[in-house]
Amino acid sequence: MKTIKYLLLFVLLLSACAPTLGIGSTMISPKDGMVMVYVPAGNFIMGATAEDALAECQKYRSDCQLNSFINEQPPHQVYLDSFWIDRTDITNKMYALCVNVGVCKSPTNTSSYTRSSYYGNSTHDNYPVVYVDWNMAKAYCEWVGRELPTEAQWEKAARGTDGRVYPWGNSIDCSLSNYWGKSNGCVGDTTEVGKYPNGASPYGALDMAGNVWQWVADWYDPNYYNNSPLSNPLGPASGTFRVLRGSSWNNDSNTYARSAGRGWMWPAAPSYNYGFRCAISAGQIAPPPALPKYDNINFE
Repeated sequence: MKTIKYLLLFVLLLSACAPTLGIGSTMISPKDGMVMVYVPAGNFIMGATAEDALAECQKYRSDCQLNSFINEQPPHQVYLDSFWIDRTDITNKMYALCVNVGVCKSPTNTSSYTRSSYYGNSTHDNYPVVYVDWNMAKAYCEWVGRELPTEAQWEKAARGTDGRVYPWGNSIDCSLSNYWGKSNGCVGDTTEVGKYPNGASPYGALDMAGNVWQWVADWYDPNYYNNSPLSNPLGPASGTFRVLRGSSWNNDSNTYARSAGRGWMWPAAPSYNYGFRCAISAGQIAPPPALPKYDNINFE
């Protein structure tokens, strides 16, 4: 009897030591091995004023136009439930797992911008998959038991709650991101995922600016922020284009690499600089079973 009591005490002590989820928490997907980072529930400021975006643009070039940024306004407070998001873009090797079991379609092209052999070449296994359209990205995320992040989830994961311009802060250079930062670009093509650890977001998400554009779940509406829900927005009910976020290796920082920057494209249009990552609501992941509560137990 005493042995049973001590075993019960051991179980209760283990439950008391269970980790609490918070910033810095990670989890590994059993299906594709992706490390996911945790984004706690709460408010953040989504969007930017066109004037602030224009001012950032003018730091780098002289041909900026205010109208290029009106789809980012008004900045507004949004509440999101907690969720997990992939730490990096989906890689060639991960995507091939889905293709090999007959669920996902192969990329529409196996090259990258400067490489004739890219997808299927083991040298580039850990590089982001490209030439996938929105539907292909959605199919992969569903296969691994996740989903494309909403536009709001993506932006919070990228910039946190302090309104920063880029995932890591308020300035950009080629040591932080693979973008078009100089005459021939920082790199001139995709780079291995996670190559810029100093460019991590407040939650530890990597490559949220540059490398490849990332498909998100939402339909695109340039005026959506004018009347979008203030809690867990899902985007417009319909549309012509899907939203892309994060920019790519051949985009300037001043336009789209900013965390509030919004891109859009036809959902059936893959490209050499379009990729994706997945997410999942924390509420969709089953917690461990609750242990019974025991009061006034005598272990004498």
